[in-house]
This record gives sequence, C-alpha cells and structure tokens, in this order.
Amino acid sequence: MKKGIKAMGIFAGLCLTLITSARGDATVYWNFDNGFSPNTVVIGPGETVTWWNLDVYGFDAQITFDNGFSFPLPNLEGQGVIFPSQPGAYNYHSNWGDNGSVVVNVAPTVTITNPVNNAVFSAPATFTIRATATDTADDAISQVEFFVGNDAGTNSIGLDYGEPYEMAVANLAAGSYTLLAMATDTHGAQATSATSITVGGGAVVNLSTPRFSDGKFLFDVSGLGIGKTNVLLVATNLSSWKPARTNVADRVTATFTNVPTPGAQFFKILQLP
Repeated sequence: MKKGIKAMGIFAGLCLTLITSARGDATVYWNFDNGFSPNTVVIGPGETVTWWNLDVYGFDAQITFDNGFSFPLPNLEGQGVIFPSQPGAYNYHSNWGDNGSVVVNVAPTVTITNPVNNAVFSAPATFTIRATATDTADDAISQVEFFVGNDAGTNSIGLDYGEPYEMAVANLAAGSYTLLAMATDTHGAQATSATSITVGGGAVVNLSTPRFSDGKFLFDVSGLGIGKTNVLLVATNLSSWKPARTNVADRVTATFTNVPTPGAQFFKILQLP
C-alpha cells in the first residue's frame, strides 16, 4: 500500500514533488536486486521523472544527484522531480551503489530551404528538396528524413545522415503536394518543417514580350482555359521559380502586371490542372 505524502523543495534549479499515485513523463523503478530500471531516461525541458521504490525486501533508498540534490525514496512510495530547461545529463546514484541518469534533451530545429513555400513547377517536376537542421551543443543531428505527401498519402523518399541535407525528387506528376523534412537528434527528439508546392498539368500558355507602362511590366497572355488558374512565375536564375501573380481565367486572354525590381528577372505563365 502506497503512503500518501507530499512536499516541495528547490535545489540547483530542480523542483521536487513527492507523488503518491500519478506517473510522470518518465518512470524509473528501483529495487535492491536490479537497481534502477531503466537506468537512463530521456525527457524534454520542464518534464517530470517519477521514481518508484518497489523493493520486495522492504528496503528504503536515498537518491543523490551529482550536484548534491538528494531525496529519500521509502519502500512502496513514488517521488517525482520536475527538471529544468537546461539541457544535459543529470547523473545520480542510490545509497546502495546503483547509478542512473536523466537526459534533458532539447528538440532540434529544421527548415526546408528549397523549394520555397507555394512554389509552382511544370509537370513532370524534377527538383531537390534541401533543408538545414541544428541542435544544442550537447547533442547532434543523427538524420533528416524527407517525405512527399498529397491526397493519396505521405511517403518517405529517403534519409540523409549529413550536411547538406537534401533529397532528389524526379518526375512528380501534376497535383498539389506537401514536402516534409523531419530531423532526429542522437537522443531521439524530432522536429519537422513543411512546405507546399503545386505541379501543373497542362502546357505553358502563350506569353507575349512584356510591355512597360506606368512604372510596371505588362504581360499579355493567350490560350488560357476558362475557369482554370494561371500563375505568373518569376525567377532570377531560370531554376527557382516563385509565384508573382495568380489569375482564374474568365476569358482566353489576360494581362498580368508586375513591378520591376533591380537585377535580371525571368517570367513564364503556367496553367494549373
């Protein structure tokens, strides 16, 4: 039968709470024969580890951390410790010579850098997904996994274990897609980044030579499909196209406008499925 006692204390950034029945975010069991099980747990900042003394011989234990923080663990009682946000390994031992460790792990960060969000490609689309991923000084990125998803589901297209984190996509059919990068660190924490793209299904419609009027470029287009969405794309390198204007055609011709910017720019018009 578990005894009901509660207390609060603070030592070296750790907040101690004795718990009678609730389980914390991680649980460690102790007995005289086997020591701590598991002897290493990984949690996030501000999460709780609960120790339970389930020794069949009736022994009590005293848990002491390397920084001097200590608490008793009476037989058939549980005690929880809320850990701080500072990442790292918090090592401890019992008065019976058993050792354990709590690893406070901060999740990594990951960002898809290519393609940009809402990028538009002609079908079939071939490109490279690129991402950056970082972690805290006491941890490291173990892998970045890439996914491509649409209405039919999400599929992994591969793992990259080192920088630069990237994965090739080839012959992607017309449709709307979500690209996902998931970074995992050496302690198992994960983070994701997502971006959306559109792959067009039809041929590029006719785009006339641009005209300049009232400080803007004017683009006359023809061959539009009535009711279909058309996107004016702009790029500075003929490879990384970004949407500049979008139009749902109510006639077979239209005029797009775009404000000029310094440097060379390239334009094309794409009719979506």
